[in-house]
Amino acid sequence: MFFSEISASLYPWDLADEGTERILDNLQEMALCNSVYLIALMHHEKRPLTDFFYPHNPVRKTYVPEDSRAYWQPEMPRYGRIVPQTSGREFLKDTDWLQELVEAVRARGLKTGVEISHTVIDSERAADDLSDCVQQDIFGERMGKCVCPNNPDVRDYVRALFCDLAANYDVDYIQTCLIPFQSGPPAGHAARRVLSSVLGGCWCGHCRAAAASDDLDLEACHAALLPLAESIARPTLAQRQEGALLGASNTDETAVLLEHPELFNWLGFRCRSMTRFFAEVHQAVHEVRRGVDVRLNAYITSRQELSGLDLRAMRPHLDSIRSSDYSEQSGEAARLEHKRRWLLSVRRAVGEEMPFLSAIGVRPKATPELVRRGVVISAECGADGITIGHYDGAPFANLRAVGEGLRMADVELPDH
Repeated sequence: MFFSEISASLYPWDLADEGTERILDNLQEMALCNSVYLIALMHHEKRPLTDFFYPHNPVRKTYVPEDSRAYWQPEMPRYGRIVPQTSGREFLKDTDWLQELVEAVRARGLKTGVEISHTVIDSERAADDLSDCVQQDIFGERMGKCVCPNNPDVRDYVRALFCDLAANYDVDYIQTCLIPFQSGPPAGHAARRVLSSVLGGCWCGHCRAAAASDDLDLEACHAALLPLAESIARPTLAQRQEGALLGASNTDETAVLLEHPELFNWLGFRCRSMTRFFAEVHQAVHEVRRGVDVRLNAYITSRQELSGLDLRAMRPHLDSIRSSDYSEQSGEAARLEHKRRWLLSVRRAVGEEMPFLSAIGVRPKATPELVRRGVVISAECGADGITIGHYDGAPFANLRAVGEGLRMADVELPDH
């Protein structure tokens, strides 16, 4: 088995706190990394994500990033109505962290990239002057800060983000795990899960216009599905009884989609919308610089079609894909079967020719044994490399286990 890439993600505060050279030493020596990328537009969440405190940060025990900030120097004339916000933190704001990482990585002859993470606008602007850019649910309510891919201002903004990075930084790949369409609340029963997607997004005016161009009457879909949404969100006693019967039955997804053809049509429309969204980004990036790899960080590892992601349809508009399954960090060996099935699902969808990386969860509760097994499973499932998620929360024993797993899988690496 040949792996072309062993990558790891870093945050700007990692570089500031631990030092870029020290981190790169650790990743190369322990995990045999030949690729490092910066998560350079990061959403608002506590770090480290899955534990109380950092395992090896010498400066701080925890960190809460600003909301959806960019950690490079954006070329502002590229942007229209929506512009990226940069850091206001004293220890971060005066440094181009992407350029610092790129220079350090290139000096070592490694591959490098950048990620645009889950959210590209902050909560404050999403609730105020950019509220029309945010997805709407079937009741007309704004859905947090998740942008609508059918909104022209959003499409212009995301295209500009990618093109800015491609034009001004020596990166090999630009990766994103942008939240697609909101998929509705989870439900254990498969048929109920499909039905609950009607509570997701988006039903805004821009979606209605896009649907009309797609020969879909979104107004008619809305009228047909609103009673279904109300029966799920605020059910009567009779509707609770019907829902309980469904949950106890063996009625499957096919049956409920036949009962609600408007739901099937709406789900298909959202998939086509996301495919067009990535087609625009892919074309624009390659017009700026043909050699840049547009990479999807596929973090939704089951029923991704309920979020508008049809990987087979998106395949022509991607250059590589990263499976973001972190089953190892569950601490449960049985969860690795989900990883195996998801990896095979992705490989089936994108074909054998597309470069495909398998993420390895190295954060607690991952153990060295689970990390090693995850690497071996990745090799068995046809991955072309692995990617570590994430350095900041990884005990060094788990980073070493990555290298050990590569040796166990008898993986051949470039220049090794």
